[in-house]
Amino acid sequence: MRHVMLFAALLGGLTISVAGTAAAGPVRDHFGAGAFGLPWHASKSAIQAKYPGGTWDKDDKGRDRYCAASRQTLLKLPPQHQTKELCFLIGSDGTLGSATAKLEPTLPTLLAVVNRSRTLFGDFDMRRREEGTIISKWSAQLWTRDAPYVVQVWSQNDTDGRPVEVAFTVADEANLYTEGAARVSNRPAGQ
Repeated sequence: MRHVMLFAALLGGLTISVAGTAAAGPVRDHFGAGAFGLPWHASKSAIQAKYPGGTWDKDDKGRDRYCAASRQTLLKLPPQHQTKELCFLIGSDGTLGSATAKLEPTLPTLLAVVNRSRTLFGDFDMRRREEGTIISKWSAQLWTRDAPYVVQVWSQNDTDGRPVEVAFTVADEANLYTEGAARVSNRPAGQ
């Protein structure tokens, strides 16, 4: 009887452990508690206290945004790919909704961030880009499998396709970035 109870207890613990692991994902593992030293429930004053000297404005949809200069490592990339500026968007609940790291606008930086994101989070599953053009003026790759946690790597390009802006964003509100995004299949053709 004692062995049966011990076995049941172990099996119950294993089931709870497996269930907890199944709910986690790569984006949630890295950013489930927050981003850039701030929890997702951070208020405007907490954001400004952590990164003083920035400015408040509004994004293109009228949401409050705070941007401050900040040089720090992103995704454990080498120093040449450090952040230049961090921008924090206030979400629908009045707290931190997303954090965007702006980086040096170079092709090596863009490739480093996309490749590291693919290594950490797998293949991106959504994209947004300027439609109807051969060379897009902007594009974004999104990792949305761990929604509401979403990662986006975004670039704006010149007429020759060279990056003029490179940004890495993580959000705890998926709808901040998924509007207008198209699903992407990463399966080889014919499968």
